[in-house]
Amino acid sequence: MARFTAEQELALLRQQHEALLRAIAHDLRAPLRHVNSFAPLLMESVQELTQAVRHDPSAQQVAEDAREFAQHMQQGAQRMAQMVEALTQLSRAARAHLQLQPVDAVALCQAAWHDVLARHPHYAQAHLHLPGTPVLVQADAQALAQVWQELLANACKFAAPRAQIHLSAQRQAHGRWQLQLQDNGVGFDGTRAQALFQPFARMHRESEFPGLGCGLALAQALAQRQGAQLSIAAQPGQGCTVLLDWPAALPLPTP
Repeated sequence: MARFTAEQELALLRQQHEALLRAIAHDLRAPLRHVNSFAPLLMESVQELTQAVRHDPSAQQVAEDAREFAQHMQQGAQRMAQMVEALTQLSRAARAHLQLQPVDAVALCQAAWHDVLARHPHYAQAHLHLPGTPVLVQADAQALAQVWQELLANACKFAAPRAQIHLSAQRQAHGRWQLQLQDNGVGFDGTRAQALFQPFARMHRESEFPGLGCGLALAQALAQRQGAQLSIAAQPGQGCTVLLDWPAALPLPTP
């Protein structure tokens, strides 16, 4: 029987992982649509029942309990739908066709910043400070822009309402750039930083900071596809710094 090499086993595991993500994202959508479709109808029926039994205290309490249960069910289904969509994005990131070429990381960061502010107007008081010169890296422009969008939105969320975000860049001797995105947010226990790159990982309660905890996982997946790597350093109350170790732009071929 033929034996797999380490590379073949890794490729097989990657294929199985991507197939699992696609199956979860696809197969869960139909039942979730049903729950999300019928939950509002159930809420309406329970509301009518509550009004119908308003003169019967015991029945009124039963109807009120049913309304609360239906509300929790609807909220849970909506959150699960968001989680499925996040898994779908991770699956797409793993399979997307990339065109690696020299691009200006600073210009893409600026464009991504405008997109973040357009999607989140409540971040209007946030400020992004950028280097004054281009930083040419080897990347897919769309994929790198999405990395910036995830990182900038994440920084704004944990430093709102007056986020101060600083991007700096340092050329490395081995043909790479180290990009640093630093914010003035709430920070977290830095010893747990690596866990943040797992899907649905969170360091804070959702009641404090809403979200699924998938932004950094998506940014990491996209960066790795482009030969880059993300890491993060933080301390409670002192913000955090995302480090991007990114390949420098390759020289253009001689005509």
